[in-house]
Amino acid sequence: MSSGKDLAVEGRVDRLHLTVIGGAGKFLCFTVCVQDSWIIHVTDGIDVWKVDLDATSLNAHRELSEVTSYEAYFARFRHAFSIGDVVVTKQAHKLCIDVGTGSTALKYDLYECTASERKGALQRALFWLAEIAATTGKKLTECEDELATLRKQKGTASVSAMMPDLDLQKRSGSQVKIQKQQGHSIVNPSSKKRKVAKGVEFE
Repeated sequence: MSSGKDLAVEGRVDRLHLTVIGGAGKFLCFTVCVQDSWIIHVTDGIDVWKVDLDATSLNAHRELSEVTSYEAYFARFRHAFSIGDVVVTKQAHKLCIDVGTGSTALKYDLYECTASERKGALQRALFWLAEIAATTGKKLTECEDELATLRKQKGTASVSAMMPDLDLQKRSGSQVKIQKQQGHSIVNPSSKKRKVAKGVEFE
């Protein structure tokens, strides 16, 4: 049987994060896999709550949520995180999150971590988010460089398109010839050339 970690990795929910702002305050929700479990964390930056789901508890929660397959279960979870459809509420000794809304929402009860668990969770979140920021910055720089290159290529193509005849003439070495009409001036083609006066002829 697959572990909770294997199921989460296959369902692509092993490394998700989302900032939630609501009546209970501002929270960071994030998921990780530790050993054989899939863990959902919520923190306000000081305290940390979590629910630890191994294969048995994950299967029980899926059945309780009335979802027929893990594929549908995790797809619902991913979609809610991608659009920010997560609600966090505080209760006496626990924190509850609704992933999704209405009858299809996945509901989880999270309990406060111990001091050592809180330290480890915050450390993982800190380095993970730093890694995401660095990767995103690198991709942004690459996209900007690619866009600049495309703009240069487009500019060069526009200049060439504006002067195709001149380029063709330069390559062929041909020159444009002005044709002279019979009896017309080259300088002013619209006027006819005057005949030279010969004087009076006597027979």
